[in-house]
Amino acid sequence: MKKVLLLCMLLSCLQHAQAQKTNGIIRGTLQDSASATLLADATVSVVRLSDSSLISFTLTDTKGRFEIKNLEAGSYYVVSSFTGLQTFKKNFVISPGNPIIDMGLIKMERFYKTLEGVVITEAPVRISGDTISYKADAFKTKPNATVEDLLKKLPGVQVERDGTVKAQGENVQKVYVDGKEFFNSDPKLATKNLTAEMVDQVEVFDDMSEQAKFSRIDDGSRTKAINLKLKKDKKKGVFGKAYAGAGRPGERFDMGLNANIFKGAMQTYVFAKNNNTNNIGFTVSDIVGTMGMGALTGSGMGMGGGMNVSGRGMMGGGGSTGGFSGGTNSGGITKSSNVGINYRDTWSKFFEVNGSYSFNHTNTGNERISNSKTFYPDSTRLQDAFSNSRRENDNHRINMNTVYTIDSFNSIIYNPNFNYQKTFNTFSRDSLDIGFEKESGGSYLANKILSLTNTTGDGYNWNNNLIWRRKFRRPGRTLSLNLSGTLGATKRNVQSAYDGDFFNAAGVKWRDSTANVLNVNESETNNFGLSFSYTEPIARDKILEFNYSHNSNESLSEREVLGFDAATGKYTVPNSRLSNNFENKNVSDRAGTNLRIVKKKYNYQLGFSVQQTSINSNNLSTTKLLNQKFTNYFPTASFNYQFARSRSVRFNYRGSTRQPTVTQLQEVPDVTNPPNVYIGNPLLGQEFSNNFSLSYNFFDLIKFRNLFAVLTFNNTMNKITNAITQLRTGGQQTRPVNLDGAYNVSGTFNVGFPIKKMQGGNFNTNTRIAYGRDVTMINDVENFTKNLTVGEDLRLSYNYKEKLDMGIGVSSNYTRVRYTNTDYARNNQNYFTHALSADVTHTFPKGIILSTDFDYTLYTGRTDGFNQNFALWNAGLAKELFKNKRGEIKFSVYDMLNQNIGITRNASDNYIEDVRNSVLNRFFMLTFTYRLTRMGGRAMPAIMERATRGIRITQ
Repeated sequence: MKKVLLLCMLLSCLQHAQAQKTNGIIRGTLQDSASATLLADATVSVVRLSDSSLISFTLTDTKGRFEIKNLEAGSYYVVSSFTGLQTFKKNFVISPGNPIIDMGLIKMERFYKTLEGVVITEAPVRISGDTISYKADAFKTKPNATVEDLLKKLPGVQVERDGTVKAQGENVQKVYVDGKEFFNSDPKLATKNLTAEMVDQVEVFDDMSEQAKFSRIDDGSRTKAINLKLKKDKKKGVFGKAYAGAGRPGERFDMGLNANIFKGAMQTYVFAKNNNTNNIGFTVSDIVGTMGMGALTGSGMGMGGGMNVSGRGMMGGGGSTGGFSGGTNSGGITKSSNVGINYRDTWSKFFEVNGSYSFNHTNTGNERISNSKTFYPDSTRLQDAFSNSRRENDNHRINMNTVYTIDSFNSIIYNPNFNYQKTFNTFSRDSLDIGFEKESGGSYLANKILSLTNTTGDGYNWNNNLIWRRKFRRPGRTLSLNLSGTLGATKRNVQSAYDGDFFNAAGVKWRDSTANVLNVNESETNNFGLSFSYTEPIARDKILEFNYSHNSNESLSEREVLGFDAATGKYTVPNSRLSNNFENKNVSDRAGTNLRIVKKKYNYQLGFSVQQTSINSNNLSTTKLLNQKFTNYFPTASFNYQFARSRSVRFNYRGSTRQPTVTQLQEVPDVTNPPNVYIGNPLLGQEFSNNFSLSYNFFDLIKFRNLFAVLTFNNTMNKITNAITQLRTGGQQTRPVNLDGAYNVSGTFNVGFPIKKMQGGNFNTNTRIAYGRDVTMINDVENFTKNLTVGEDLRLSYNYKEKLDMGIGVSSNYTRVRYTNTDYARNNQNYFTHALSADVTHTFPKGIILSTDFDYTLYTGRTDGFNQNFALWNAGLAKELFKNKRGEIKFSVYDMLNQNIGITRNASDNYIEDVRNSVLNRFFMLTFTYRLTRMGGRAMPAIMERATRGIRITQ
């Protein structure tokens, strides 16, 4: 069946490729009619006459010449544009008898005149500084496509199965809409809910903080971001869609509504979703957040700091066919409900406001089977675990961004946000068998444990940030003051009961252990920050900055453990050994200076700062007080060189510190994950990291070739890591300590280019390699773990007009783990994950759309029973309805072969675990979708035009 499917895909591709045998060419030379100057770098586009869709484009060379090849037979018009000159347009026809059109010398007039019928006059891709701008209409998507579908078409942009967006090898942290934040920092709410037809341009750029944008001094906040510039005709009226679907078996349902409402300067976006198909549609932090996952991990080791090395998530990759993936899930089958509203308006020429509210409810059930190995010098601990769990969470999130422009020199920005989360109906039933395999030979069962955990709790965070900015008459002279504050509190009740039997190497039970306790954990945070920055131009191309910041962070942790009183049926018996109140205060003062020099081809920045930090830890239960002081020096440097408009290199260095958390400092045993114990370390110090990055970007605007390479290196001194001690019970004690010797280096190399002989075809390859050395302490012996990971992704995509959209991809990931301590050399690991994927969407006459995606995944090197290969095949058949094609009825099949499995591997310190989680298996769904479109409203005022120009303005 799999071979037949792939053969059909290839035949479909070849069928359409055969239809393009006519290799038409159009060429010519552009000249300024007034000065007779040949026009270099003018844009020349070929547009299909029938539907005004862009076929190809190029830029003229230094002598004004252009040539566009590989045109199939048909009617077109050529559009030539150059800044300050009249746009030129002329029709032409390519036929087998006349495949070459030579337009000779084209003289472009100096005056501007609007030409009727010209739809596309600008290049599909433009580069301005560090911003790459894509013309959305130049990248054809399937009907009713989302922004996520559009991003998959863009050169240099990748979309992972879970919806994570990568640009130039980096994760996209924010998505803006017309330069304004959209639901704060959750990219998926924009990419999965906004439609592609609304977007005029997609801008990919390096985002910085408000302070860095204002002062033009890089403060290290640079992250990758995307700005969606909407079409002007989509800024009036109501646009959106409503859908509802039902399926079987399992009573599956998926329904939702989203709408954009524009009225003058006001824009409102609303959405509502409800489904039980794992279509979460937001980042996983929303269901973890302030509550943490410590009590929700079932029978897991709870080691912390681990890495997921699986090439495949538990979602199984539903793709876009059935619409059943769409979100991040930590395992299991989730029912989710989400509502939200994003509002922005320009109330006057002085005041702009942008805000959002969102609520989500998740209810996840999961059966988790795991097999883990924990390595010690003389033995290997083997653990088989089974967990049946349910997690239920509510999350409310409010974000605001207000800008008050006092005058042309002064402005105030206020950013408050509030987050409230609640955990309830959360429980886990676990069973685990722990045995030991001796290095000298032989094995035995150490213990059998049955446990039940029930968790409830809630928490909130309230963050405020106030910035006052002042410009002076002299360009480059600025002053800014920033006040920030955070209030937060959490309370979590964990009821845990377990029954354990412990055996010695001879198989004799030497201990029974039972417990039934209530852990009440309460914490509070109160953080305050004050900073200012002053910049002074010391020359036309040189800016000097002086900065200072003061931060005070206070944390309080109260942990009370109560035993169960059978006589009263309540938890009333105090356990002073496990209970503790702990207070921590961290105060830092930092002063520094930066020099930024900007030249035509390059710019660089050098900086230095010094920080003094004091950490005061007070164990209120034992009256132990510890004071620590640190002095750190922070050199910073960056260098950017622009070889040409489409080629640049960037280097960055930055030093940073990380302070221990109150949990890591609190010296009291945490036994909520038996038979493992975690205990804090009040003597823990801060860690210091050096971070280097080197990147190279190249984008050929004429041939559509792109190359992005990123190399990073960082090492951490005094790293906060784990000291692990083997316990007689078969468990282990974990305690944070400071150790040296950890570092990692990684590289990403991305290449993409169109295939000349397959018009509409593109090839992309992404190579990843990372090598890291981590340090830990096991039974008082220092050990280094060396991890090498190598990955390669290959993808071929092909579009034929608006009829066929297909892609074929291959991914391979290799991981090697080596231990420097010879006692662990026997446990060195090698394992692979390979994946083959294909997706096809074909539009037939009369509005019939066939879509399918296929994934085949292979695992090797894992524990027996976890090396299963599987195929996941989804398919859908849709029919567009009504004269305006606003309606659609779709029949979808998810996991047609009923083979989906959820396997992952986790590795950390002396520990490797293979896990299988519950996943959705085969079901069928029928969905009706109706597109909401109502044009109207008054024209957009000039003030709104100014407010929605976006963060980057491309020329």
